[in-house]
Amino acid sequence: MNKIQVKKTMIPISDYVTVKKEISLVEVLQSLEQTRKSDIDHAHRDAIVVDENGVFIGKITMLDVFRILEPNYRKVAQNQGTGTLTAEFVMRAAEDFNLWLEPTKTICERGKRLTVADVMHIPEEAEYINETDTLEKAMHLYVMGVHQPLIVKNADGKVTGVLRFGDVFESVRQRLLDVSCS
Repeated sequence: MNKIQVKKTMIPISDYVTVKKEISLVEVLQSLEQTRKSDIDHAHRDAIVVDENGVFIGKITMLDVFRILEPNYRKVAQNQGTGTLTAEFVMRAAEDFNLWLEPTKTICERGKRLTVADVMHIPEEAEYINETDTLEKAMHLYVMGVHQPLIVKNADGKVTGVLRFGDVFESVRQRLLDVSCS
C-alpha cells in the first residue's frame, strides 16, 4: 500500500456530486439518488459543497445528515468529554438525551427546512490528503478516526478529488486476493 498513490484510487471532483450551499437538503438527497440510480460503480452517499465559482468549501456526509436531524447530538458531544466511547455510554446518552424519539413527521419537517449551509461540514486540516500521498497514509487517517471522506489536493493546494474509505478498502482487498501478494 505504500507504493499506491491516492490519485490512482480517488474519485475526481468532476465525477462527484457537487452542490451549492444555498440549496435544500432535500435537493442534495435527490441529486444523490439520481447518481445512485445511474452510476453503480461510484454511487455516492456524500456530496461536495462548492461556491459560486466551483471551488470546494465543504462536504455533506451521511453522518452530518444524521447529526443535523437530531439536534440533541450536540448536547451529547458537549457532555462526552474525552476518552473511550463505550456501548454503555452510547446507550445511556440515547436515553438521557431522548435521541430519535421525535415523531418521524417532525424529523422530516425539520429536514425539509434545512439547507446545505446548515448541514455541511468544513473539513479540518487532518481531513485533507495530497494526490501523491500513499494509500497507507489514508488508511492510517481513517483508522485513527478522520471524518470521511478524505479531500484530495494537488501540489497547488486545489481540491481535485475525494478518497472514500470503501475505495481504500477495495484496493487493499484486491491486493490481498492478488496472487502476487501471497
